[in-house]
Amino acid sequence: MRRPALPLLAGTAVAGALAIAVPALASSGSSSPAAHAARARRCHAVIVISHGRRERACLVQGPRGYTGPAGPRGATGKTGAPGGKTGATGKTGKTGAPGKNGTNGTNGTNGTIVASAIVQPTTTPPTANLINASNIQSVSEPNPGIYCIVPTPGVSLPAGIATVSPEVSYGIITGPGVIAVNAQHTNCPSTPYEVDTYTPGTTPTLATGYAFTIAIP
Repeated sequence: MRRPALPLLAGTAVAGALAIAVPALASSGSSSPAAHAARARRCHAVIVISHGRRERACLVQGPRGYTGPAGPRGATGKTGAPGGKTGATGKTGKTGAPGKNGTNGTNGTNGTIVASAIVQPTTTPPTANLINASNIQSVSEPNPGIYCIVPTPGVSLPAGIATVSPEVSYGIITGPGVIAVNAQHTNCPSTPYEVDTYTPGTTPTLATGYAFTIAIP
């Protein structure tokens, strides 16, 4: 009669020991019906071959072990592909209809200029010319650079008050002169307005040949 091989004997011994250990594990601890029912819900049924017989055994789950340390953080994943392309720009809408014209504004008040003219010097003083004159009757140049202005009779004007400025297109001398009103009209005693023209410079000197405009409010 041949002897069984060592591996087979070892397997049979392990199976027998497992068959003996399983009932011992199942019977250990509290023997109350509640504890037994709790263990029964947590047991794992296995088939054990013991001494050539197949037996059903229940392995009771042991207590849960301690939670292990957290593993290292995984590598960051690749950036995803860009989204879809930008949509095409829509067509420009139609131009709206023109709006209605606004209401006309009110007229401004009339200006205060009552008399005005351009005074043009001549090459032979004491004469001078009036251009585009309004309510100014005459002008004379009794001395070089001194102009006496006579308003139209019957027009109410403040004596001595006038505004003058250089005019370059009607002058005999190229370039503007220095133009000034003499409110006391000392060189023109018979007229209410006197205008004097001077050469520009550090020391202005009376001189003929400079045109100017005059406006009387």
